Amino acid sequence: MSLSTLFTLERGDDLPVAATIPFGRFRTEVAGLAATLTGCESAALVCRDSYAFAVGLFALLQVGAEVVLPPNGQPGTLAGLAGSFERLIDDGVVAGAPPLDAALAPIDPEAKIAFFTSGSTGQPQRVVRTLRMLEREVATFEAQWGAALGRVPVLATVSHQHLYGLSFKILWPLFAGRPFDPVTHEVWESLLAVLPAGAVVISSPAHLGRLAGIAPLAEAARPAAIFSAGAPLSATAAAEALAILGRLPTEIFGSTETGAVATRRQASGDEDWSFLPGHRFVSQAEGRLCLHSPYSGDAVETADRVEPRPNGFRFLGRADRVVKIEGKRVGLAEVEAALVGLPWVEAAAVVALPRLAAAVVLTAEGRAQLAALGGFRFGRLLRQELAPTLDPAACPKQWRFVEALPSAAMGKRRDGDVAALFAVSA
Repeated sequence: MSLSTLFTLERGDDLPVAATIPFGRFRTEVAGLAATLTGCESAALVCRDSYAFAVGLFALLQVGAEVVLPPNGQPGTLAGLAGSFERLIDDGVVAGAPPLDAALAPIDPEAKIAFFTSGSTGQPQRVVRTLRMLEREVATFEAQWGAALGRVPVLATVSHQHLYGLSFKILWPLFAGRPFDPVTHEVWESLLAVLPAGAVVISSPAHLGRLAGIAPLAEAARPAAIFSAGAPLSATAAAEALAILGRLPTEIFGSTETGAVATRRQASGDEDWSFLPGHRFVSQAEGRLCLHSPYSGDAVETADRVEPRPNGFRFLGRADRVVKIEGKRVGLAEVEAALVGLPWVEAAAVVALPRLAAAVVLTAEGRAQLAALGGFRFGRLLRQELAPTLDPAACPKQWRFVEALPSAAMGKRRDGDVAALFAVSA
C-alpha cells in the first residue's frame, strides 16, 4: 500500500478510517470535495477535526494543489501567511461538499505539502515536503513498529497541523489500515475517557509532563504504545508515563526539515538516540549532525549538536543555542542541564538578554529553600552550586522562579517566550 495509490488499489470499503467511519465514505467525501477544487493551485488547510482534515488533505492532493499547513487557525497566523495560498479549507468547507461516488486517480508522489515552523526563534520558516518523502517516512514507521501493533486504533494529544501529528496520527494509520480518532485531546481526562485497551497514543512532552494526579491505568486498559516528539522527554516524565499509563514512551527525534530520524526509550534515564533504518552519519561539521535521509535520498545538515555513538548519537543541544557571554562561548543547553542536576530544580530555561537569565521550575525542596532565603539569596546559592562546573560567564545573573516553563506546540520552547518573563518585574 502507498499513500499515492490509496484510492486506486483494492481496499475494503468497510475498513474503518476514523473511529467507525468506513473507507468507502472517506473515498466518496474526498471525491466530492475534490470536484469543488478543480483548478485550485494552492490552499491553506486548517481543520479541528482530524477526519475532516484528512478529507481536505487528500482532496487537495487529488487535484494537484499545493497544501499549505499553518501551525494553527488563528486569524493572526493566517493573516501573516497571506499570499502563500489561494483558498482556505476548513471544517465548514469540508462538511459543505456533497459526497461523490467517482473514480479517483493516483496522486502525484511529488505533490507538495508546505509547513510553517518557528523553531526556537519564533520567526516562521516555510518547509516543503513531498508526498513521496512522507510515504517513505511512514513506511519506515510501519517496518519498525507495525508488526507489534496490528490494526489497533490511534488517539492523539497533538495537532495534525504539524508534521509529527500529521505523519503519526493520520498518514501512518491510513498507510497501515489503522483507524484514527477524529478528536485531538487537549487534556488527559478526555483521552482516557475514550481510550480503548491496546490503542496507540501519539503525544508530546508538553502533555506527558502533565500526568501528575491521574490514577494509574489498570493493566487491561493500558495502551499498546505511546509516542512522543517535539522535544526530548525528561526522565521524570518518562518514568511517570510508565507508572500511570503502563508504558515507556517511544521518543522520536527529528524536525519538520528532516522528518523522524532517531528513536529511544528511557528505561534508565537520558539514553542515547538510535537511528531509524536508512539513516546514517554523513559528517559532523563543528559537532553538528549531518545525516543521509532515506526519505529524500539526500544529505541533510541540522543545527543539532551531537556526539556519535555506535548505533546513533547523544544529543548535546542546538548549535543555535550557543551564545557569546563576556567573550566566551556558552551552551545554553549545558547551563540548563547543570541547573536540572541540582536537587532544587525540576526544569530550567536559559536565555541571553544579553546577560544570562534563567527561568526555573523548583522541586518541593527548592520551593522550601526559596521561601527560607528569598529570591536574591536563593539565586546566589544557585550560582554558587554551579560555580564548580561552569565558567563564571555561564552562571545566570537573573532569575525567575515559575510554576511552569512557557512552551509552544508539542513542548517546544521558544527563547522569545522565555525572555518575555524578564520583561516584567519579578
